[in-house]
Amino acid sequence: MECAYMATFAYAVQISHDQGLSWTTGRVATAGPDWIRKDVEALDPNHLASDVLDKEYRERLLGDGTEPVPLLQVLVWDQPLAQGAPTATSSTGTDSQWQATGDLIEEIANDIRHFEDEKKTHEAAAASAQTAITNAKARLANVVTSAARMKMPQASIAHRAGRSREWVRKTVG
Repeated sequence: MECAYMATFAYAVQISHDQGLSWTTGRVATAGPDWIRKDVEALDPNHLASDVLDKEYRERLLGDGTEPVPLLQVLVWDQPLAQGAPTATSSTGTDSQWQATGDLIEEIANDIRHFEDEKKTHEAAAASAQTAITNAKARLANVVTSAARMKMPQASIAHRAGRSREWVRKTVG
């Protein structure tokens, strides 16, 4: 797609950890035709500000999650240097950032629900297995007791049961 103009814009990403009382510049860069959206013919400073903010915000949202995402704002100048009054700005707290945050919240909550369901399934399987083990041990004890009454040698019983002769003696009492 051919652009209406090939302007280069400068932009700065600013960060605030104190609810906007002070700002530090995190990154200054330039943007050219490679930032043009597919749905427009030329690089627009407002779209650029919004796109850079969205990219920066999402990168921070997907970080390690050890601290909240700071406030961000992007300033765009319609020249290759970041000086003078910006042509466009975009800052967090807009609907698109709320949507990105909401999507991530929903994704994490869904993961938690999935893991909780998986844990319940495994716990139910473990409880069922424990019941089966308990029942099998009771059946084994009953059959071992019957075998001892039939005068089957304790060594044979122990060998077939995979237990010690001491276990057999305690079981048949």
